[in-house]
Amino acid sequence: MHSFRSFLQHLDEEGQVDRITVEVDPIYELAGVASLIEAQQRTYWFEQVQDARFPHVGGIFNQFEHIGTALGYAGTEPFTHQCLEDAMERAKSHPIAPETVATGPVKDVTIQSPDVNLGDLPVPSFFELDSGPFITAAVGVTRDPATGRLNVGVYRTLILERNRMVVNASSMSDLRRIYERWEEAGAPMPIALAIGVSPALLLAAAGKPAPGQCEFDVAGGFLQVPIELVKCEDSDLMVPADAEFVIEGTVDFSTRLENNLGEFAGQYGPESAPVTTVNTITHRQSPIYHSIMAGRSPEHNNIGGVAGFGIMRSITAALKSAIPEIKNIHAYIDPGLGTLAHVVISIDKQANEQPGKIIEQAFAASSDMFPISMIVKRIVVVDEDIDVEDKAEVEWAIWTRVADAKKYCVIPDVRTAEFERAAKPGMKSVRIGIDATMDLEDADKLVRPIIPGVSALRIEDYIAR
Repeated sequence: MHSFRSFLQHLDEEGQVDRITVEVDPIYELAGVASLIEAQQRTYWFEQVQDARFPHVGGIFNQFEHIGTALGYAGTEPFTHQCLEDAMERAKSHPIAPETVATGPVKDVTIQSPDVNLGDLPVPSFFELDSGPFITAAVGVTRDPATGRLNVGVYRTLILERNRMVVNASSMSDLRRIYERWEEAGAPMPIALAIGVSPALLLAAAGKPAPGQCEFDVAGGFLQVPIELVKCEDSDLMVPADAEFVIEGTVDFSTRLENNLGEFAGQYGPESAPVTTVNTITHRQSPIYHSIMAGRSPEHNNIGGVAGFGIMRSITAALKSAIPEIKNIHAYIDPGLGTLAHVVISIDKQANEQPGKIIEQAFAASSDMFPISMIVKRIVVVDEDIDVEDKAEVEWAIWTRVADAKKYCVIPDVRTAEFERAAKPGMKSVRIGIDATMDLEDADKLVRPIIPGVSALRIEDYIAR
């Protein structure tokens, strides 16, 4: 298992890092160069960023296999999304609580108000309509005032000025509910952002743990050793001792700002959140700033996919429970399909009306996060012979087995999640259901060509390589 620094060193030793020695402007130029390097699936290291005091590193997870390497994957087969999902489930099932230590590298240097200056960090402005420079790879730490438990997540953070920032919380984030509880209590809310943390902690923070489970414990489950935490300078919050930077602040609920950032599905996403005043910054000697390229970038989508696994599992479990006749099911969380999920269900069809009823039941179901209709854009029902995890097969079924307009169901004015940016006033949107099964009267003429026994054949028995 790797720390942030050891993994970056590993990539450098493997020749995976492009170092940019010329000075770059953090407004658009840095992001422009980074996007060109990310397209080649390489890591980038900007040594000189205009007006900043520290180097900027990104793209360390723009190859999915890098996640496996960072987690110590030793399998003989390629590291896949299923491998990551399995590792996440093992970490959740066997969590290890963090360990408190007196100090750590992140305490090497302490800067307190009035000397705090977020402008010293090489934080880029990514896209032309962004509200300003955004921190994108920070792990945020807060404490739930109702339970006393620490909560950890990855939140986009807008820099306003030298000591003010906006830490955003989407409607699916625990931070949104924690904000609400602190505001109701009327007490000052502490918050901390850790930048440059171990891959295990970054992945645990991006995922969705079981209710009541702390992301620090899940990270320990990944590592099989406790995460070491140190106490913040200004509050009782605990932060990773080996982080590159920690930014400590106090949330002011009297001031909220709407802000805009290019998102993972290739759209701008407005958010509104309270302003945080920064009191203290601690960092390592010669720290390295980690950033994740915003928008529809490989690293962003690879890390964001971890959160998608949680949504997929929630949707799948809810629908299997609500509709016992489902044979197989798959939920697609894919930037190429937008910000919402697309669900494919296979059944052993017994009546022509059956798929329509299943679509109706599915959209009426509720997961442990949200109503299915709020987070699922489209539901497709197919026959058992279609592989629900193969998008090409699903598309084939839609365009070869549907000849009646009644097999398309359009549901208007459904309340949708805030991250569906096309939503109309009142957060209303459309939902689509497609019956892509064979009509029973056509079953004999729509038989797929199959080679008998092909599934039992092994190419190794015929070709020696």
